[in-house]
Amino acid sequence: MLRNHLTMTLRSLRRHLGYTTINIVGLAVGIAACLLIGLYVQHQWSYDRFHEAADRIHRVVGVYGETAMPATQWPVIEELQRQNPSLTIAPFFTASAVAGPEGRRFNEDQVFIARPSFFDLFTFPVQRGTARAAFNRPNTAVLTPAVAEKYFGETDPIGKTLEMTGLQGDETVSVTVTGLLEPIPDASHFHPRILVSWATLDAAMNFTEEMRENWSAGAFRAYLKVPEGTDPLMLADQFTRQAQERAAGRWDRDARLRLQPLTDIHLHSDFDYEIEANGSAETVYLFVGIALFILLLAGVNFVNLALARSVERTQEVGVRKAIGAGQGHIVWQFLVEALVLTGCAAVLALASAAMALPLLHTVTEATFEPSVLVEPRPLALLAGITLVTALGSASYPAFVLSRFDPAAILGSGSQSAGRTGRWSSPLRRGLVVFQFAVAVALGTATIVAYWQLDYLQTADPGFETEQVVTVPMPPDARGEGQTPFQQEVVRRPGVLAAAQASPALPARLLRSAGFAFAGQGVPDDEYQNVQFVTVGPNFFEALGVEPVAGRSFDPGRPADSSGVVLNRAALDRLAKDLPSGQRTAAAAVGRSLTSSSAWLVKRAPVVGVVDDLRLRTLHDAVAPTVFIRTSLLCDTYYLRVDATRADQALTEARAVWEEVHDAPFAYTFADQAFASAYRSEQRAGTLFGAFAGLALVIAGLGLFGLAAFTARQRQKEVAVRKAVGASMGQIVRLFSTDVARLVGVAIVIAAPVAYLGVQRWLDTFADHIDLGPTPFVLAGGSALLVAVLSASTQALRAAHIDPAGALRDE
Repeated sequence: MLRNHLTMTLRSLRRHLGYTTINIVGLAVGIAACLLIGLYVQHQWSYDRFHEAADRIHRVVGVYGETAMPATQWPVIEELQRQNPSLTIAPFFTASAVAGPEGRRFNEDQVFIARPSFFDLFTFPVQRGTARAAFNRPNTAVLTPAVAEKYFGETDPIGKTLEMTGLQGDETVSVTVTGLLEPIPDASHFHPRILVSWATLDAAMNFTEEMRENWSAGAFRAYLKVPEGTDPLMLADQFTRQAQERAAGRWDRDARLRLQPLTDIHLHSDFDYEIEANGSAETVYLFVGIALFILLLAGVNFVNLALARSVERTQEVGVRKAIGAGQGHIVWQFLVEALVLTGCAAVLALASAAMALPLLHTVTEATFEPSVLVEPRPLALLAGITLVTALGSASYPAFVLSRFDPAAILGSGSQSAGRTGRWSSPLRRGLVVFQFAVAVALGTATIVAYWQLDYLQTADPGFETEQVVTVPMPPDARGEGQTPFQQEVVRRPGVLAAAQASPALPARLLRSAGFAFAGQGVPDDEYQNVQFVTVGPNFFEALGVEPVAGRSFDPGRPADSSGVVLNRAALDRLAKDLPSGQRTAAAAVGRSLTSSSAWLVKRAPVVGVVDDLRLRTLHDAVAPTVFIRTSLLCDTYYLRVDATRADQALTEARAVWEEVHDAPFAYTFADQAFASAYRSEQRAGTLFGAFAGLALVIAGLGLFGLAAFTARQRQKEVAVRKAVGASMGQIVRLFSTDVARLVGVAIVIAAPVAYLGVQRWLDTFADHIDLGPTPFVLAGGSALLVAVLSASTQALRAAHIDPAGALRDE
């Protein structure tokens, strides 16, 4: 029986090769896209789940009023350890350093200074040597394989020595490599390159004692394992009470702690001061929706073509029933045909997805081996898609046509086909509308995403990013004021200005403090929380920025050495309660500014006001910012170069650097730094565009096949029209007008849905493009063009028939 069904299936599919090809290719493309998106989504959801007891590990987050950050102060962590000895707590902090063996020095920005408990909490297997035991001793370090190869090549790194400068201050520390970790998985929210024992800093600088009573430096990370059955919310409240009692008023009175699950960090965390940029749960959910829609499009194609073809098979069903075939036999025949088609599509989809994995790696920067496609989950997904699509596409012809009376079918001939066609026509039309509505919505979102990304990369930050170069300062040059490098490099061709500041561009975190215009005893609650940047002289010259009032910092004026410059947003905030005549930029120049942090500013004259410079990405609004003239905290050189001689300027700068600094010369153009900050949006936009294109292709393929069946059904109608004088253009319009109406309905449905979705996405940016009608017109026009071309192609073929031949049977 099964052999007979298979034989008839193969004959039928071979006889209708165009139908077979369109159905298999369309469904295969949809399944392949779904598999690729599924791999990406699974990768995003798998972050940090490789750690043992990952569901019990939490991160300590400090909340200070409206601000939250994934770090806290050292005395807070110490108090938690003292009062909760049964908890496994792993404190650490991250640093940048210049590291390497003698003669080979590199900048490293993922150095972790950790205690032995780090290896108790996190599952980072050791490939060779020891890690936890060695971290009880000072001057020990553990490397990742990539770093070990960079410094030591193929030589065994165990026992080798690294010189590290910048872990704390400008002192150089020698550490011995005691262990080599296994490569850290991609799906980790942090990737340490070098781990140094906390005891190293204790021994070198009495680091712990120095920080024990510092309740303002919130730079320390802390992770802990929550006991089974413990409520993290209650535990966080307990921690907050313990820390506030220990602080006795020295900690921010509004400060509190909360615990964030480890497995939530990557997709549900977007704090300032993150170790690495995280993903977005909304993006993942969006791609899940895209996968489902693409799969629905492919399935709809499959079902729609099956419905169309079933109209032609009414007489076949009548003949089968007339010669004794039962309903079950006919049902099985259609199911076998559908299973063969979907099975072929599944095999083709699996092969296509495997070939597309390198492209997926290029876009997402995640590693996927071809073997991942034959793991249980992808195979189960593939089997489920195959079965559901087969049942859906075979249900109508199998269970409806098989119930028809053979005498009625064979007696009425084509009339029966027409009646069946009218029965299924509303459903087919509805499915076509659905397909193109999805394609138009995805197309609109893709256009908006590309335009917003272009806007992100071309928006004016207030200075020429193409001419600004940042270079990390060596630790021994920080806090020294004007350095020999700055003094010499500005004398070289192509270098227009040199300065130092903190942080580099784009800033991931700007420090903040309380500021107010000096008056008679400013109460604590009248200080305004404003972000600040520490800069040296010539900073604004390095950016090419002219003040709107006053001047920039003048190295020749001693008073400027303790001055400040405000941006307009800071002036608006600080002067909001002053009389209107004193809120202007000109009125602010010469006034004094005071701060709640006396170590930062005691009483500083305002020497100038500048326009709002964008030092962060467009995800954040321009913040009120005070630029403080001090070498304190400065860690980055800013160079302004002549755009026409940039290569020469950098060559000259490197030569000067090698004369005065014993550290690698690593530079970044500001425009490239800003562009890399939008890498996740670029990846999402690329994937979105690719899958939106696939959706339109799938919809077009389906409509092409459907138009072919429609043209064949209406062959005699076309012949009659030609016989009475209809032109080819009239016949083409006959077919394309119906299709255009359906796509028009799809556009009307898709437009408001797409508008709501893309507007919500745009609102995640502080500055974004205006959402006008153009994206909707372009997406709708593209869909209409694809639809009309698909229908017109088949209409042209139908218009070339010989009316006499087509009407002979009548």
